[in-house]
Amino acid sequence: MPLKTSGACCIAIVLFSVLAAHGQTQPPENADAGKTVPNPVLRIGGSVTAPRVTYAPDPEYSEQARKAGYQGTCVLWLVVGPDGKPRDIKVAHTLGMGLDEKAIEAVRRWRFEPARKNGNPVAVQINVEVAFRLYKSPNSRIPKLWEKANAGDAKAELELSKAYFEGRDVPKDEGQGLAFLERAAKHGLPRAQFLMGEHTYAHGSSSADYVNAYMWYALARQRGYKGSDKMLQELASKMSPEQLSDARTRVENWPNAPAK
Repeated sequence: MPLKTSGACCIAIVLFSVLAAHGQTQPPENADAGKTVPNPVLRIGGSVTAPRVTYAPDPEYSEQARKAGYQGTCVLWLVVGPDGKPRDIKVAHTLGMGLDEKAIEAVRRWRFEPARKNGNPVAVQINVEVAFRLYKSPNSRIPKLWEKANAGDAKAELELSKAYFEGRDVPKDEGQGLAFLERAAKHGLPRAQFLMGEHTYAHGSSSADYVNAYMWYALARQRGYKGSDKMLQELASKMSPEQLSDARTRVENWPNAPAK
């Protein structure tokens, strides 16, 4: 829930994603290793289904972080037991300023439809992301855009990119803006792909940046974005045959998923 402040508001947004432990940052070492565990902790995949959140109260923003204008995403490792209750919660990616503790407090109260193996409830290891964000207006669209972006909505990602680049309803953060722009581009939004080409071309400092810029412009052209041809011609005049070949190979191998 948003907390009203003088001149700014803050919100803790739960970016809930049930992710199997493999393929992610390794969880902290289990202090109970070697002990007999009545309900062994399994990994999601194969015959083991993922748990589903049924109750997820929002965490509070810490006063220390609010006053400092501090924001970010905390990643927690946890085990969801056969009873659907979280346990063994550990911080995989720390934020500090009291936000890790706030995230843990909230997640302890979460409840899940448990994971299942062959129809039977089992314990699994997952992680969840809890994003703490500041915004300037109590009527801001930012929280709703975050929800859509978390669901893979490329248009919402582009809108958030603009907001962070411009400092509109959120503190200006070019790093966050670029991250959302790249996400929208990777999700296949032509304008985002063109803007990634613009950003890479304008801020690049090496021959590899020409290759990446060309790739983004070419992907935008594939989706009919105007202006791409002109930029591709300009870039091609500055690139070596090897660079052009590399860039075109990347475009050919790009997975063309439609943007949401």
